[in-house]
Order: sequence, then C-alpha cells, then structure tokens
Amino acid sequence: MEAKRLYQPQQNLSDRIPVIDLAALQDSHVDESERKRIIVDIANACKNWGAFQLVNHGIHQDVIENAREQARQVFELPSETRWKAKREQGSLSGYGNGPVIGDAVDDKIVSEAITFGYPQSEAAVIASKLWPNGNPGFGLSIDRYNADSHKLALTIMRLIVEGLQPRASLAHFQPYLTEQFGLLRINHYPVSNHPARDIGLPPHIDDTLLTIVHQGSDVEGLELIKDGEWVSVPPRRDALIVIVAAVCQVITNDTYKACLHRAVPNRNKTRLSMVYSAYPPVKITITAAPEFVSHTHPPLYKPFTWSEYLRGKVRHILHPLDGLQSEKKDADTQNPYAKSSGKGSEPLQDRGMRSEIRSY
Repeated sequence: MEAKRLYQPQQNLSDRIPVIDLAALQDSHVDESERKRIIVDIANACKNWGAFQLVNHGIHQDVIENAREQARQVFELPSETRWKAKREQGSLSGYGNGPVIGDAVDDKIVSEAITFGYPQSEAAVIASKLWPNGNPGFGLSIDRYNADSHKLALTIMRLIVEGLQPRASLAHFQPYLTEQFGLLRINHYPVSNHPARDIGLPPHIDDTLLTIVHQGSDVEGLELIKDGEWVSVPPRRDALIVIVAAVCQVITNDTYKACLHRAVPNRNKTRLSMVYSAYPPVKITITAAPEFVSHTHPPLYKPFTWSEYLRGKVRHILHPLDGLQSEKKDADTQNPYAKSSGKGSEPLQDRGMRSEIRSY
C-alpha cells in the first residue's frame, strides 16, 4: 500500500482552478467586449489564485509536442552523454540536476533539467554536444517554442496590467511589456520509489515576472496553495498554466501575490514539464507602480536592481522577496505562506527546507 504524501492535495479544489480562454484574441477582428471579459477574468484569477490555466493561447499544439519530444530524447540519453551539455557558470543554457537544498535533503530531490535562455538559447550548440550529427530538429523545435512562449508572455503581461485596479498607467510597466528576457527550463521527474518522501521541486515562489508551464496530458505533479491547502493542477494537453511570480508582486505592491507552488514525483510514470520564465529588464530599478502607493498604503518593498535581487535570491531562493521588504511592511505579512497547514505539522512554506538551495 502506497504511503501518503505529506500535505495531500485537495482534489475537490482542482476543478476550480480558473481556465481562461484566449480564443477571442486570436481572431483578426477582436471583439472589444470579449477582450474586456478576458482581462477581468485574468485579474480575478491573479487576485484569488495567483495562477490560472490558459487555453487557445496561440501556441500551436504541434510546436508544443515537437519541443516536448525533442526534450524527451535528451533525458533518454546515457547520463555521461547528458553531462556533456552541462550548464557552465554564468550561462543560462545547459543540462543539470534539479535544485539542491542542503546536505540533509539532497537525496530527496528527484529531478533534472535542461535550460535555454531567450533570446540566446544556444539550443543548437547544446545539440552538437549531445548528438554526433547535431540533431538539427532539436534546435529548431526548442527555439520555436521558446520564441512563441516569449511572445505569449508579453501578451499575458499586457493583459495583466490592463486589468489592474485602479487603472494603471502603462508608463511604469512599459519596460516589462517590451524588454523581457526569458529562460525555458525543461524539467524531467523520474519515477519515484518513495513518493511520500521524495521532492520534485520544493515549495517556492518564482523569482520572475510570471511563469508559463506546460505539464503534459496525463501525469499530475504541479501543486499550488489555495486557502492554506495544496491543490493539484489537472494536466491538460491543450493548456498552459500561468503563475504569478515575485516581481509582479513587487510592481503591483501586493495587489497580486506570487503563487506558492511545488512539484511532486510520481510512483508509476515519469513526468516532463516545460517552464518558460519571463524576467524583467536587467537595467531598470524594480519598484511599485505609483498607482499602488499612497500615504495609507506605502511601498511594501525597497526599490532594487536586478543585480541586488540576484544577490538576495542566493540567501532566500525559495522566497526571493524575503529581505527586500520595506521597514513599513508588517513582520506578520512578510511571508504570507508561513502558516500552519491545519494538520498540526510544519509550516506549509517549505517543510523545513529553507536552507541553502543551489540550481545545477
């Protein structure tokens, strides 16, 4: 009999995760009332869940499946071959293990990943290290999905900004709508013999503007927090999951909260997820938009540059906003996820895993 995982997900909430249909935006003549409805639906999803499923999103299914198939071939290669494409220090692209969190729990992490920057993905270079013939289809498929994900991230971010209340000026958000860079991370989770113990990815919030995930069609694994409970996100072949991340929380001054989530391994099937992370421009100062700051609602985070953010992330990688709060932010709200699961156990935020974490 299979042991129960800590913090079993609440399946009764899974079918309530918002599903946003962007079909109306794919038409050459967009109905303005439909566009406004989509914007309102996204705003409500961001406020109430910090995440939503997206269908008819504009990325062709063949593009998704081709990228998944090419990535799957990487993880079928012998280990010594995969490591020929090891991600080097200072590079966004390459192969590596999943995150490593302190010596005490290293053996619980059961994931590996290959990453590609955007716009410089180095997919063709990586392919040349993995296959004697360079596997031309690999670079073409990965780069196409990477580019389409970048385009979609810009669209989603604009819809998010347009749905903010009070109505926000585009001036503050313009750099985030035009100058993003990205990272495509393809995670592979082998079958776990100890699903009650093992960790795919630990509970965390993303350090990005937003994250776009394709988790496949038949293997669950992505879980997020809703009302203090873990909720499993149903896998859908035709859907992408959008997750609000830390930088979006800062620039909206907590109007939208970053979504705490995790990945869990499966006892019977391997799982592959494609995760596109949209990052803010490197050279700007990240701060709350003026519309969300007032005498009664001061900025909750100190202004910071990307380099300052990265330095803080090293110390607080599971919760990258820790250490960036302004003095006016009440201590009790600094980490809204640090609360009991209601099970009389450890805090939900990390199951005691807030020690050092390194991505390899």
